[in-house]
Amino acid sequence: MDHLDDILTIGQGHELPENAEVLSVSPAVNFATNFPGGWGYIIAFTAQDQDIRNYVTNNTEGLGDIIENYPTTSPDSGGLEDIDLSNISNPWRISFAGDAVLLLERPLGRGWLIIRGAPR
Repeated sequence: MDHLDDILTIGQGHELPENAEVLSVSPAVNFATNFPGGWGYIIAFTAQDQDIRNYVTNNTEGLGDIIENYPTTSPDSGGLEDIDLSNISNPWRISFAGDAVLLLERPLGRGWLIIRGAPR
C-alpha cells in the first residue's frame, strides 16, 4: 500500500470512492502473464453504500442509484483475470477511464479498482 498514491496517479480518472478504506494493493499477475509486457494493480477497498453509488455516477457511465438492476458479471468478463469471483456475491463490473475496471459486490460495501496498462 506504500505506492497507492503513485498507482492512482497513473493515467486519468483513477480515484476511489469517498471515505473508502483500502484493504490491499496487489499486482495484476495473471493479466501480466496473459499480456506480455502488460502490468496492472488491484486495489481492494470497502466503502459505504452511498459513497459507492456516488462514485459510480460521477466516474463511470453507470447510474449509481440503480446498480441492483445491472446483470451479474460472469467469470469470463474482461479485466477480471486476477479476481476470484467465487467469493463475491452478485458481482457487477464496469470499465472506465480507458484502462480501469471497477468490480463491486452487491449489496454494496466491497469493491476492487483494477488499473492495467501495456508498454507503448
